[in-house]
Amino acid sequence: MKRNRCRGQAMTEFVIGSVLFAIPVFLLIPLMGKYLDIRATAVQAARYVAWERTVFYGGTSASVSWPANDKDDGTIQNEVRQRLFSEGTAIAGGDGSAGDWGSNGIKANWHNRDGSAMLASYNAVGQSISNDDTPNIASDILSLIVTVTDAIGPFTLETKGLYTGSVSVGVTTEPINNSLSYDSADAFDPGPLTFGESNVILANGWAAGGASHVKTQTQGLSPTSIFATDPVKTIFDVVKGVLAAASTQELWNLELGKIEPDVVPPDRLTGP
Repeated sequence: MKRNRCRGQAMTEFVIGSVLFAIPVFLLIPLMGKYLDIRATAVQAARYVAWERTVFYGGTSASVSWPANDKDDGTIQNEVRQRLFSEGTAIAGGDGSAGDWGSNGIKANWHNRDGSAMLASYNAVGQSISNDDTPNIASDILSLIVTVTDAIGPFTLETKGLYTGSVSVGVTTEPINNSLSYDSADAFDPGPLTFGESNVILANGWAAGGASHVKTQTQGLSPTSIFATDPVKTIFDVVKGVLAAASTQELWNLELGKIEPDVVPPDRLTGP
């Protein structure tokens, strides 16, 4: 008789424990997994945003006069939504102009138990990008180098080398309770949540914008380039001609300061 009472007590404890603890935990585990997945995606998105700005920062995105190699913030934001937050969307050239999730919507796992999307709208994913001064003494040194070099020839450099990409994700979830319904007053309701992540890259983002820009930048770094500019070039050609006629013909072939980007030496070329 006593043993039967013990068995009944154990069963009662199990039922109470399941109702108060086990079932809520089992319901919360998938939800927490979805939260972690969204947060991990936000981390990757912040890295993507910061990296894209180090590559595409010309035009209006640069703090100095720089050839346009630009993606505006809206283009990068659409690429993030398409490539990271959409389900199974292949990378495409038109991602930057998209106005909604990919054809399959958001990630398949990011749905509540009633089937509603945890990211309620396309604007649930937001971002910001900043381009700030390189920290401490590095910025001062770069500025001094640019100033001295620019005095020799045309030379500019983006000294704002601290790129910060920030992404926020607004998430909506349904309340959870033991009855698996959504409208009970005693349900656990996390309400709207926002996951925010930032990524910072310290970079020398001065990728040249084509052959003519390479030439301009290189001329600034080459003091002899002054001999390749008018009217100095004309005067130098006259002096070369006089010296070549008076002494060594090889002086006529001397081209001080000549800069030709992307020219392959003849000995590196192969015949047809």
